[in-house]
Amino acid sequence: MTLTATERDLVDAASRWFDAHRAQFVDELCELLRYPSVSDESDPNPRPGAPYGPEVRRVFDHMLAKAGRDGLPTRDYTGHVMEVVYPQENVETDRDIAFVDHLDVVPADDGWTHDAFDPQVIGDIVIGRGSLDNKGVALTSYFLLRFFKEHDHRFRHRVRILFGGSEEIALNDIKWFVANIGAPYQAIVTDGPFPVNNIQKGLLDVDVELPVGPQLRGWHAGTATNTVPGAAAITLTGVDESTVRQAFCQSGNIAPDIAERLHINATAQGVTIEATGVAGHACQPSGTVNAIAVLTTALARSGLLEGRDLTAAQAIAQWTKDSYGTGLGIDCENAESGPTTANGGLIIPANEFAEADKVLGAVSGETSEDAIVLHFDIRYAVGQAHEQIIERIQAQAEAAGGRIVDILNDDPYYVQADDPRVQLLTATYNDVLGCEARPVAVGDGTHARFIPRALNFGPEFHADHVPAVDGIDLETPPFIAPGAGNAHGADEWASLKNLKTAFVLYALGLVRLDQYLQ
Repeated sequence: MTLTATERDLVDAASRWFDAHRAQFVDELCELLRYPSVSDESDPNPRPGAPYGPEVRRVFDHMLAKAGRDGLPTRDYTGHVMEVVYPQENVETDRDIAFVDHLDVVPADDGWTHDAFDPQVIGDIVIGRGSLDNKGVALTSYFLLRFFKEHDHRFRHRVRILFGGSEEIALNDIKWFVANIGAPYQAIVTDGPFPVNNIQKGLLDVDVELPVGPQLRGWHAGTATNTVPGAAAITLTGVDESTVRQAFCQSGNIAPDIAERLHINATAQGVTIEATGVAGHACQPSGTVNAIAVLTTALARSGLLEGRDLTAAQAIAQWTKDSYGTGLGIDCENAESGPTTANGGLIIPANEFAEADKVLGAVSGETSEDAIVLHFDIRYAVGQAHEQIIERIQAQAEAAGGRIVDILNDDPYYVQADDPRVQLLTATYNDVLGCEARPVAVGDGTHARFIPRALNFGPEFHADHVPAVDGIDLETPPFIAPGAGNAHGADEWASLKNLKTAFVLYALGLVRLDQYLQ
């Protein structure tokens, strides 16, 4: 496809409009980023309209008020999802096109250079939790409706935005919406890479219970199931600081690259060992360092543990030694979807597991008080059988005296690359940017998995998926520390240039899709 004269006018108009409203966009994005809207489903009796906790409720109310001021109709689906509708009467068809975003975020891990919910703007870069995932593009979608409203554009289909409130935990927002309200006719999910993401790996959550002794009992590590932990710590009792320093720093048992990530401090409770890693999204582990792996590797080699504590530390160190499932024996890679990833990202005491079952999906019953539970976030390649993955993990767990206590599987998402809608949106990207990018496979789990006929279209630009062109930032800014800045890591950032380009692509893509579906 090539741009028609009318399409070129649309692209130019969208570009100029965004530039004219850039300052307002930045202000409104910073307002959104100040809400620490981490979804919380732990309350068995949440207050009405707040199934995902008070902070998600607050950010929903913020967007509802904004849309009211801008003359855009809204609807609140009992706090699970909120909707903003393009104001057009007498639409020719009841079929709709819905942009699908989310306003919840993952918790702020250690390593931020400032308050994660106090956004900073440096040139074209906005730093703050949620700037990339997913508030930046959520506001971009919202501004798109304002742009078309000001230009009095008439669509053939009803156009709306659905904002979810619990994408980061288990996508329960859109699951609820589809089950109770119904799926959009055509969803455009804006939570992945450009040009079009047509393959998502299978999602497998596995919780493994391991018996432990007195040192690991009660251990907490990690912040979110789908985040590679950037920090982990444990306090050992019954040992003095000099003994611990000898074991970790002077014995020669621990490799220098592990030892340099350890920090030892004496406290009133004992001796605390802190491990520093590099946080990131579980689906894109390249460049991350799992702090749980660092800490358990050091503990297993220190000579300070014995019995069940030692067995558990050795097992976790082996299972988390890389992010691709090698230590679990589940590594797999193919040309279609790339490699399987496996993130051991969260540890909680087993006696707290039942209390967290609403978050983790536990259904297995009783757990032991003298045990910990390690959660694996596994993104498995297309063609790999999840049953075989489970069998191998069960064997590994039993060898360490443990067991699997919960499993949650979502099969891979797949739309053929020659689907006309995939081709249309891919061509939209290439026509606007003058390149030849192709549909891509990722390990993300977006709302598209649970919406029939859904498509994933941006907003992220990754150098391994798209060529470098003018108008997009592919490189991490120099003021972001190496390894930081990604969607679930410290100093998460979004480029205003990239969001502007996404805005233009969404404008043309929406018009083309509206015409095609007719």
